[in-house]
Amino acid sequence: MNLIKISYKPYQKNKNRGDDTYWCRVRESGKPVLDVNLHTKSKAQAEAFCLLRTREVELYNAQILANEEPDPSKLLRRDSKLIAQKGTSKPVSVQGEALAEWELELRRTGHREKSIAVYTRALSVIAPKDALVTDMTEDNFRKWLTKFDSLSSSTRKNYSVTLREFTKFCSARYGLDYRLIDRIPRTKVQHVEKGFWTMPQMAAIINAVQCKDEEQTEVYKAFFWTLATVGSRCSETRELLWSDLVGNVITFRAENNKTNTTRRCPIDWRIAQMLNRLPRTSEYIFGSLPPSQASWHHVLQRAIKASNMPKGNLHQFRRSVSMMMYKASADIKLTAQYLCHGETTALRFYQAARQTEELKSLVDKTYEHEVLIPSTIDDLIKNGLW
Repeated sequence: MNLIKISYKPYQKNKNRGDDTYWCRVRESGKPVLDVNLHTKSKAQAEAFCLLRTREVELYNAQILANEEPDPSKLLRRDSKLIAQKGTSKPVSVQGEALAEWELELRRTGHREKSIAVYTRALSVIAPKDALVTDMTEDNFRKWLTKFDSLSSSTRKNYSVTLREFTKFCSARYGLDYRLIDRIPRTKVQHVEKGFWTMPQMAAIINAVQCKDEEQTEVYKAFFWTLATVGSRCSETRELLWSDLVGNVITFRAENNKTNTTRRCPIDWRIAQMLNRLPRTSEYIFGSLPPSQASWHHVLQRAIKASNMPKGNLHQFRRSVSMMMYKASADIKLTAQYLCHGETTALRFYQAARQTEELKSLVDKTYEHEVLIPSTIDDLIKNGLW
């Protein structure tokens, strides 16, 4: 049997006429043989459908190269009914084949390994081990998510978002009803006011850091001082290379960044000197630190307890730096650019933090010289007690 050359490409046939439905053009040996209406206005669904068809061709050719006899009925070529068919006839396990395909799709679309791990771990907790793609219904969604009603709202929202994203993938890959996405229960996260540290408090905490090895203590102090002045995330700070530190500027690379963007941050010259004094045991600035964040958290909590400072965690350094920079500059966009915050998130975060302070200032300016407001001091003067 000979290898076949079939390609699939999505396009919009009558875009100028107001019909933005996607079609699939099938080519064999470079020549168009068929156009199929996919009946969808989602570009992502159309691309996923064409990717599925392309993988089937690759599997067909791989079986020929392995001297096996492929099944021609599974190859979607000229038959429009077969090409338009979505899904597979065999049962697909959610935590088996579907999860593996979804993981590959997340990597293909540029998700970070940490995000992929969070998604896959959450899905393995939500769905039963023997669940099939055909079991993904509205009733089962509610049943699966009801088990976590006793957990925090942020955890339940994470599970709800994971199930929604996986359903989007299954609708494009296995022909699941796309309308199920809107029927997945949503969870609102309860807003909790989070505290901040002042610079004296952060200095007291860092000075109280103590490890068994004096050299390790200095590395931890430099690490915490970087978090306390630059406001970077813990994971991206741990992955800093010596080549990323040039003079008084640190470059945070896109592959270690939550937003997949490279940014260059000027730092205080004293922090730059502190980092340059660290021993260069590897290509990483903080290469001697343990890879687990649990160890960093343990050292920080001991320092907080020893310094008798308010409780907090590693991310509280970043929140504190953001508030100090915002109060110093009063510029939301500039602060968000330095810390690599999203504009919507930054606006909501900073405005909520400054709300009480700004309202107090408004009240003071309004009634500072108002003499008609009664005061207990007037009564004291009247009675000769003042």
